[in-house]
Amino acid sequence: MLKTLNTLSTLIIEETRVMSLEQIAEAYGESLNPSLLALAFEKTFKLIINISAKYYGLTNEDIASFSLEKLDLCLQTYKNGQANFSTYFTTTLMNKFREETEALNTQKRKALFYSDSYELMVENGYDLVACTIEEDEIIYSLQEYNLTPREMEYCNLILADCSNAEISKTLGVSVMTLSNMRKKLREKLMPLALGF
Repeated sequence: MLKTLNTLSTLIIEETRVMSLEQIAEAYGESLNPSLLALAFEKTFKLIINISAKYYGLTNEDIASFSLEKLDLCLQTYKNGQANFSTYFTTTLMNKFREETEALNTQKRKALFYSDSYELMVENGYDLVACTIEEDEIIYSLQEYNLTPREMEYCNLILADCSNAEISKTLGVSVMTLSNMRKKLREKLMPLALGF
């Protein structure tokens, strides 16, 4: 999350820092200026952290990605006269986090929440991989799920331990597009979800 904040902070135009979230939403709806999205992320960062604390099982990357996705949506759809922007965004983001965490079973969420590393997970009785699986076997097993060539490339990059920023750059897509791609992959690969 902090890495995302630091990256986005470089996009912010100093003169816009005095704008309220409602003013940012109005300006963003007209121009879709990424610097305004970055500014809104910076202004809502503590709020996002507070909201995400209630939903364990999401990685920092997921939280940042979902937050940016919903922030973009809220900035485009916010209408003056509604509840204040913070309330609108909070409701939208909580719904997204709830949806995502409900997709995880309780034991998986506990394992992710309490683990700092694979070794610690094994110590706590969560042996995720009984044996080492070669990357070629994983890619081969994904072929039956009708993934697009782009989705297969994304999976290869994940297996190569690339960060979201590296994947985004390699695929030549925005973080938002990457978030949507990840969501579609989750749906397609749901049968592969780990069970404890």
